[in-house]
Amino acid sequence: MRAGEAQLAVAELWQAFRSSGDAALRERLAACYLEFARMMAGKLYAGRTFTGLEFDDYLQFARLGLLEAIDRYDHALGAKFETYAALRINGAILSGIRSYSEVHEQIAARKQIAATRVAALSQAAPDGRDPDALFGHLAELAIGLAVGFALEGQGMYRDGETEYPDNSYARAELRQLRERIVALVQTLPARQRRVIAGHYLQGQPFEEIAAALQLSKGRVAQLHKEGLASLRVQLRSGAVREWAF
Repeated sequence: MRAGEAQLAVAELWQAFRSSGDAALRERLAACYLEFARMMAGKLYAGRTFTGLEFDDYLQFARLGLLEAIDRYDHALGAKFETYAALRINGAILSGIRSYSEVHEQIAARKQIAATRVAALSQAAPDGRDPDALFGHLAELAIGLAVGFALEGQGMYRDGETEYPDNSYARAELRQLRERIVALVQTLPARQRRVIAGHYLQGQPFEEIAAALQLSKGRVAQLHKEGLASLRVQLRSGAVREWAF
């Protein structure tokens, strides 16, 4: 198809799409401009500084921007579609990169915090030659992490409630447990309360809490362990049978 015929075909597509808003026509229009979107994705990919995404990811973001541009374009304003779409496509790519980067950084931070937490709770592990002592230590470690998980759902990395698709009763019980643990945190000694609340409810790493309290990181880790142990004792005394703390 010659250039003039191609332009006429695209113009007819635009007219038909504006009249009907048909999704199939929208996809056909997107196919007409896909090479333009690919070119823009290629330019940003060539100058990338963040290496966590492949070119296909850039192209997918560009295509989303292209579809948005098709939906919002008003030919009556006189701007050429490519001129209008360029801003939308560029913005969609940059927004996609930023969102992916933020999630990637949050996951990395969460892994680091979890590793620090496990290390703090694992201090003074018993000699492996005593199976009973080792088993008891591992049980205490698991219980401490479980209490931490319940607290974490109240604030840190808030992403909604843990899902129980077919069991709303279990979801309600978990919410009640979390609420109870948060209330129990307020009964802890001042420094333990500051460490537990800061770490789980405010998302602060041990280093930041240590600086604020002017304590060593090791002392903060000890307060963290003591605080979780105190919460565990209080939960047991309250006979929380369902969660076996």
